[in-house]
Amino acid sequence: MILKDKILTIIFLFLITTSIAQEMVFNSQPKLMQVSNPSFFGLNSWNRSGLLYNSTEINPNETQNNKFFYGSYSFDLLDFSLGIQFNNFSAPNIGYRKNDLNLSYIYKIELGNDMWFLPSVNVGFVSKNLNPSNLIFEDQINSITGYINQESIDPLADFFLAKSYSDLGASFIVHNTDFLIGINFDYLNQPNTAYDTDVEFLVPISYGIQAAYEFNLNPYDRRFLPRYSYLYAYSSVRRDSESINIFSSQEFQLGEFSVGINQQFGLFENFSFLNLGLSAGLTYENFDFGVSYAFSIQDLTNTYRYPPRIFDLYLSFDFSPFLRNRRGQYKRLQVDNY
Repeated sequence: MILKDKILTIIFLFLITTSIAQEMVFNSQPKLMQVSNPSFFGLNSWNRSGLLYNSTEINPNETQNNKFFYGSYSFDLLDFSLGIQFNNFSAPNIGYRKNDLNLSYIYKIELGNDMWFLPSVNVGFVSKNLNPSNLIFEDQINSITGYINQESIDPLADFFLAKSYSDLGASFIVHNTDFLIGINFDYLNQPNTAYDTDVEFLVPISYGIQAAYEFNLNPYDRRFLPRYSYLYAYSSVRRDSESINIFSSQEFQLGEFSVGINQQFGLFENFSFLNLGLSAGLTYENFDFGVSYAFSIQDLTNTYRYPPRIFDLYLSFDFSPFLRNRRGQYKRLQVDNY
């Protein structure tokens, strides 16, 4: 009975944790918009691939890591693109790992006047496991010397939890060369993510809204700014279960260099300013490299919550066939390659 109570306790606590934070929390959304909305894979029929390393400090003793890969390929004669995303998430302190593989089909429809509509359907496959053997149990601690034994006789130490499931999603974006609006829906099939087959824990449908506007800072080719200088403003709102995450950023593209700031807000019981981030990037030939760090903003009235500190490092590669014809044009919202 004691073993059963321990197992149920750890499952219950873990389900609460994962229900609050279903998605990866990262700063590089303006450069990796397809993470939030897979329809971005079809934007301007670009062919791209890239990597992202993300580290999130959710409290002083716990860090979560994401290793993310993505790729897209456009079938121009058939008016669609395919996208793939893979993310390896780990929380080493509690022995938790999760692998996500997502496949996306994006169709491209011209609405006229350089306006494009990109709907998509998405299928995801998820596997996760929790290995309590990585935890330190009470019988391992010597209260006199403070020494931690390598082995435990606690029956929960050898217990292993694993679960696999699939999820369905849909999304779309509408954009031209100046603005973009997108909406996405995830977990439309409401998969059961409970480790115990006798327990039902259905993930509620989540949804998000994205908006972006790009402004030319140097339309008359003045010398005090690089020829291709833009301000890219991006915002997204996402609802997961009972929480809402709000992200906004303002990035200056100054030729091949980019610098920006971003802010994240959370709404869970009350509204909180979570963190303030700085980002920098460099575009060279086919490569785009960037780094970002977000500082936590601690709300003294919410001592039970710890805003995350976030570090991002990404690298992307563009292998579009006609890239040389557009080299040096660093505008993000384009329609010339459809």
